Amino acid sequence: MSSMRLLAEVPEVIPTLAAWYRTEWAAWFDDTPIEEIESDFGTIANITTLPLGIVAFDATVHAIGVCSLRDDPFAPYPHAGPWLRGLYVHTPNRGQGIAGELIRTAELHAERLGVPKLFAATHSAIGTFERAGWLGRIRARDRSSGSRPLRPKK
Repeated sequence: MSSMRLLAEVPEVIPTLAAWYRTEWAAWFDDTPIEEIESDFGTIANITTLPLGIVAFDATVHAIGVCSLRDDPFAPYPHAGPWLRGLYVHTPNRGQGIAGELIRTAELHAERLGVPKLFAATHSAIGTFERAGWLGRIRARDRSSGSRPLRPKK
């Protein structure tokens, strides 16, 4: 079982998270300096307001996953939000339910902050969101990124 912490409580993991994103989404981040990715993680190191980051840790207190809650517009869906974004589980830790734990933790924080609806968009984790009770695909695809938005969880 993993434990969840807000990124604001563990900012020392930001370089690790930035490196994961750059590797996992190389097409998106390849030309982005690592310092810029780290800086973006710094913007989600909040506790009482959006945006905020959530980090999963294993029993040895190593970071193993991350996601964020963001209220900034996400093109081409400016009518929707806030968003659960950047769901990532480090490759050796996949298949253990950690993504589902991150989703549930993000939902709890969204509720705590008074977010009435939470949206998500994903390239490859549709099944993960559906297993967590999300409502499935909206019939749209972002042509620039290939991601599919998901209907908010009721």
